[in-house]
Amino acid sequence: GCDTCANGKSSAGCKGQAVGAAASAALRCGSCGEEYHVTNRFPETFLELLFASMLEWKWVLRRVFVVLVFLFWLHSMADHYSMLEGFSRETRIVMIMTSGMMSITVSQRFHLGVKKIWHTKHRLVYFKLFLGFAVLAYFAVLRVFEPGCWQNTVAELPWLTSLHRAHKFVYNSIIGTIALSTVSWLYIFAGSGLCFCFWKTSLRVPTVADVGHGHDELLKRSCSRCGLCQLGICLDNTAM
Repeated sequence: GCDTCANGKSSAGCKGQAVGAAASAALRCGSCGEEYHVTNRFPETFLELLFASMLEWKWVLRRVFVVLVFLFWLHSMADHYSMLEGFSRETRIVMIMTSGMMSITVSQRFHLGVKKIWHTKHRLVYFKLFLGFAVLAYFAVLRVFEPGCWQNTVAELPWLTSLHRAHKFVYNSIIGTIALSTVSWLYIFAGSGLCFCFWKTSLRVPTVADVGHGHDELLKRSCSRCGLCQLGICLDNTAM
């Protein structure tokens, strides 16, 4: 919208035009000729997300590389402890989701987000998320790996015998199988959702600012109760 003649709020058409305007000439109000104020926002559609990802293809390649490094490390750990004999499709999916979440924890955006909320009450959100994902990951591992996969590990570490017996009992029972399968798929859905959230909030597309509000004012007004702000990954976190 235009600050001078108050020609309404930014429309969808203006937003689409602003994408091209950010890289070329500035847009002007058709009524008074004043330049529109261009700011940034998150992608709102999947096509916008793909477009923004193509523009930041170097960042995408870096994130994919980090995921592959963690995936290789997890695969090597499983190979070291002789757990690959029972390797299944579920196991691969869980390892990919785990690699994606581990790659997030080493990103600059994640560390800046934690830094922004560390001295606020919202830091408890990260503690709860870590605890929840740790529990889900533990039970997901019990589901995707058969008890026999780590029999050799138990032979080398006798203190794991009780845990191995409990795993075998739960794994072979009908109720235990249903419960572990449910937790495993819950872990996969939660992990994929978290990865998508960080992917979408790491990218920006240009847009026309609302009437009478600059970029900083718009952030303060819209982020008072924002869940992304509570995680430190809203628009004011510009790290990628």
